[in-house]
Amino acid sequence: MRQRARLGMAMFLLSEAVFFFMLIAAFVYFRTQSLAAARVNLSLGAAAVFTACLLASSFTMWRAAVTGLRGWLAGTIGLGGVFLFGQAREYQRLSIADAGWTFYTPYQTTYSPTKSLFGTTFLTLTGLHALHVLVGIVMLAILLGLASSRRSGRRHTVVVETVALYWYFVDIVWVAIFAIVYLWTSL
Repeated sequence: MRQRARLGMAMFLLSEAVFFFMLIAAFVYFRTQSLAAARVNLSLGAAAVFTACLLASSFTMWRAAVTGLRGWLAGTIGLGGVFLFGQAREYQRLSIADAGWTFYTPYQTTYSPTKSLFGTTFLTLTGLHALHVLVGIVMLAILLGLASSRRSGRRHTVVVETVALYWYFVDIVWVAIFAIVYLWTSL
C-alpha cells in the first residue's frame, strides 16, 4: 500500500509540477512589460518573512512524519496559516497601493496591457499556489484529527508520509515562485 500511495502522489505531483511550470513560464513571458511597477509594488521583505514561515513548516512536517507528534502537525498548520495570511496581506496591500494589477478579461472597458497581463500572471501564479497551501492545511487538519483519535498504525503512517510529500512539493514550488517573482524582479 505504501508504494502505491507514493506512486499515486508522485504522479499527481508531476502533473502539478507541469502545471506550475507553465504558470511560471507565463509569468516570465509577461514580466518585462511592467517590471518597473513590480519593483515598486512588490514587498520583498514581507515575502521573505512569510517564505521563511513556509520553509519552517517543512521542518515541522518532517518532524511530524518522523515522530508522529500532534504538536508538530499543529505547528505545520500554524505556519501554513501564517503564510496564507501573508499572501492575503500582499494582495490587500497591492489593491490599496492602487498598483493597477488586475486580471485581464476581454470585457474590460479600460485596458492596460502592462498592468493587466502582469497582474493576471502574478495573481494566478501566487493565488493558485495559495490554494494548494490551503488544500494542504485541510489535509493536515484531517491528519491532526486522525492523530487525536488515537487511530494510528501502518495505514496512518502511509497517509502522513503521502501528505508530507504534498506539503514538501508546495514548499518547493513556493521557493521557485519566490525566486522568480520576488528576487528576480528586485534585481
